[in-house]
Amino acid sequence: MQRILFQWGPVTVYTYGVMLVAAFLTATWVASRAAQRLPPGRAVLSSSQIVDLFCLVMLSGVLGARLFFVAQHWKVYLHQPQEIPAIWHGGLVWYGGFLGGLASIVFYLRLHRISLLRGMDQVAPFVALGHGIGRIGCFLNGCCYGKVSHAWCSVTGADGQPRLPTQLLESASLFVLYLVLRRLQERRASAPAGWLSGVYLMSYAVIRMGIEFLRGDQVVVWAGLTLQQLLSIGVLFAGVTLVRPRQRNHGA
Repeated sequence: MQRILFQWGPVTVYTYGVMLVAAFLTATWVASRAAQRLPPGRAVLSSSQIVDLFCLVMLSGVLGARLFFVAQHWKVYLHQPQEIPAIWHGGLVWYGGFLGGLASIVFYLRLHRISLLRGMDQVAPFVALGHGIGRIGCFLNGCCYGKVSHAWCSVTGADGQPRLPTQLLESASLFVLYLVLRRLQERRASAPAGWLSGVYLMSYAVIRMGIEFLRGDQVVVWAGLTLQQLLSIGVLFAGVTLVRPRQRNHGA
């Protein structure tokens, strides 16, 4: 774990924040480059629009992720309100960030009269890429940790206990998902609008459901499942609704 990258006088640079910035810059740069190489009709967002949209998504996503985390731990922040904006200490919930980012995507695409589903299809792979990089920040920060384990892949956690590196497992899964989505994006130019977004939602829901069984920082809330797993079930069904009707209409 390496929570602090370096200190220079009163200035402290946290690895968590650095990785968030790296995730944003990398995803934005790759997405803007890809917009120039997508098959005709698939790129509904230009490179400059990608940059504008991702800036908006970054801000709203971080805000949504933080508000979700604070809402989950409101009793703690009730007595420590000064810690609410301290995201460099960790404490961002992905699904909160997803909802915040999705809201800004809907707003931006509607504002510019761009097809919602096609716009989401264009950016979906790069959301997975940025998310994967961000999870490395979670590992360096010591949050989102796994259960205590003596497996060969275990690492020493911030508490000195050997733990499963769930952050890196999720990061690797997201990088693979990014590559798969990019391949589909390039090869299935005729896929109906929303199809790729559906594949992304279903795939991530399955990844998160599995990772949650290995996490050591989550609490079971109902039927042996954590809140994140319950949300993943909803995301899975949302993905199915985007894929299945369009498969039938497409003769798949």
